[in-house]
Amino acid sequence: MKIILNTFLITLFSFASYAQEYVWSVYNIKVDRVNAGQVVSAMDNYLSQPGNLVDGVTVSLFEIMFASDDNEATHIIAFTGNPDAMNAMYSAGQNDQWQVMMSTFDQLTESKGSAAGRSIHTFNVEAEGPIHHILQLNVKEPEKYAPAFKKMWTTVKPDNRLTLGQFVSGRADGVSHYILVSNDDFKDLVTQRDWNAKERAAWQSYRKERGDMEIVSTMTRGLVKQWK
Repeated sequence: MKIILNTFLITLFSFASYAQEYVWSVYNIKVDRVNAGQVVSAMDNYLSQPGNLVDGVTVSLFEIMFASDDNEATHIIAFTGNPDAMNAMYSAGQNDQWQVMMSTFDQLTESKGSAAGRSIHTFNVEAEGPIHHILQLNVKEPEKYAPAFKKMWTTVKPDNRLTLGQFVSGRADGVSHYILVSNDDFKDLVTQRDWNAKERAAWQSYRKERGDMEIVSTMTRGLVKQWK
């Protein structure tokens, strides 16, 4: 498999508020459905061993539920944590257990791209759900967009975890930022709450203040297993 974690160096970041935000990297893979269980087992065998999971890093395996036709990946492996923990992960050496896991990946999976980035504003983190709806954005006026997003969701508390983030490396053409909305289940994904007058007014202000942007693509992923 072409995913070689130790050769991917995160050169991050100077931004103001690390305390509640995080950095991340993702690896998109394609695996036949009949082999998906072996991929989970290979990751579990490696990450469950003492010392193989860096303190402060969460590893998540997602299955892609909904995406456009040009998406070739079936799963996403995501690493999240604070900058120091993520840097420690990428600086660590490889052991025999790592080689065993990667041998399985070489046989059963195909790489479909990777990316790295950071969160900017996260809200309602305690309401994390297993389904993530992700909007990839082309934000043309980031100096307007991030403050408008923060103002909006400080006024209107989201029902679930909500994150605005930025791609640093590996982004698709025309994509600069993303919004991640977590959901508890499919019903939560496809239904919207009724907004009161104050919330509707906040939304209209947000649309006026956010500057020029467009939604490039959307996708939905569901959590298969997580290690932390």
